[in-house]
Parts: sequence; structure tokens; C-alpha cells
Amino acid sequence: MKIRNLFVMGMLTLAAETVMAQECNFFFANEEGKVLIRTGYKPDGTLSSTLTYRVDHVYDYPSGTEVDAHFSYNKANGELINSGQMVARCNDGNFSMSMNHIMSFPDAMTMKNAEIYVMGDLMSYPDRFSDENDPGDMDDFSNGTVRIYDKKNKDNRAEISVTDREFVSNEDVKTPAGIFHTTKVKYRMEIWTPKSTIEGYGYEWYAPNTGIVRTEEYNDKDQLQSYSVLTSIK
Repeated sequence: MKIRNLFVMGMLTLAAETVMAQECNFFFANEEGKVLIRTGYKPDGTLSSTLTYRVDHVYDYPSGTEVDAHFSYNKANGELINSGQMVARCNDGNFSMSMNHIMSFPDAMTMKNAEIYVMGDLMSYPDRFSDENDPGDMDDFSNGTVRIYDKKNKDNRAEISVTDREFVSNEDVKTPAGIFHTTKVKYRMEIWTPKSTIEGYGYEWYAPNTGIVRTEEYNDKDQLQSYSVLTSIK
């Protein structure tokens, strides 16, 4: 009986250690009903768009946590460009989320019809806070692709590829929604449409329990094309 109890206790200890090992920083809002608004601007500071997320559901599993959120992307005048669902997920210690925010890049949304279909990857957002002097293995910065189709005209489409993601630094970022300790990541971007291909690069700053708090996008001539900042958390 004692041997069996010791065995059970050992298994419970192992399970607890496994759960602890699976814990990870959640780089998105993880409270139901929470609303985040990120505002986009042109290089001169003129308002261009708003991207709003609302957390609908939070699910806890033995391997981690998953959040389902609704997003809407609007022009400066309030006109809806697109809306839909996104997912943020911690699984076995690794965090990833949908790439819907990439569509806020000015040249990405060439289609004005809100009736579009979006298909894309989950992109990883590694934890770079445990040891700021050792960013770890860069291979866990995954690439991603988003494909956008007009539901009424499949010839009206775009493909957005994000590649060469790399850790830059950990730094504090001041926004209208507060000051956040973030990880800054650089990436390459290619936007393909049947008419043209646009290449450039950008930066993202993301924070625990919040997500992306700032972005900047540049063309291949190092000219700022747009930027966005987190303006509200409700």
C-alpha cells in the first residue's frame, strides 16, 4: 500500500512539474470581455485606421490556454474594412496567435470589400524576458503567410508573407494605454497581388497579457510607411 501511495505521489509530482514546465507568458489579453484598440497612422501622424479586439472566450487546458477574440478593422472615417475571429494560444509553453493584425499594413488591404475570406498561419511569439542577455534560439521565431480572397471575385486576392523575424531588444514602450515592457522584433514583409509585389520590413513590440502595443512599417528605401500604437484597454 505504501509503495502504491509513493508511486501515486511520484506521478502527481511529475505531473505538477510538467504543468509548471508548460507555463508561458501570454502575449495577448486573456480576460473575457477585455477590449483593446490599436490606432494606425500615416507617416505624418494622420489617423488612418483602427483595429479593435474583444476577447470572447478564454479556455484553460492541461497543456495551456486559448483565447478566441473578435476583431474589426476600420478606416479613419469609421467605415468597416474587415472583421472576423482570431486565436491566441499558449500550448506546451509556446505562445502563438493569428496574423490578422498584419492586414493593417497600408498596402496589404487593397480590397475595399468587407466580404472577404482570410486564411493564415498562427505565428509564434517567443518569451524573451526570462534572460534579457541571452535571447536564446532564434529558430523559434516562425514565419507566416496570410491569403486574402474576395468572396465575390476570387481573382481579387492578395498574399502577405512575413519572414526573417528576429529579436532586436527588450524595451519599455510608452503608449496612450500605458507603459509596457516589451520585446521588439524585426521582420521582412512581401505583399503579392495579381497586379504587383510590394516588399518592405517592419517592427513589432509585444507585451505579456496585452499583445502588440506598437508597430512600424517601412519600404525597402527605409522610408516609414505607417505605424500603430495601442490607444485603449477597456
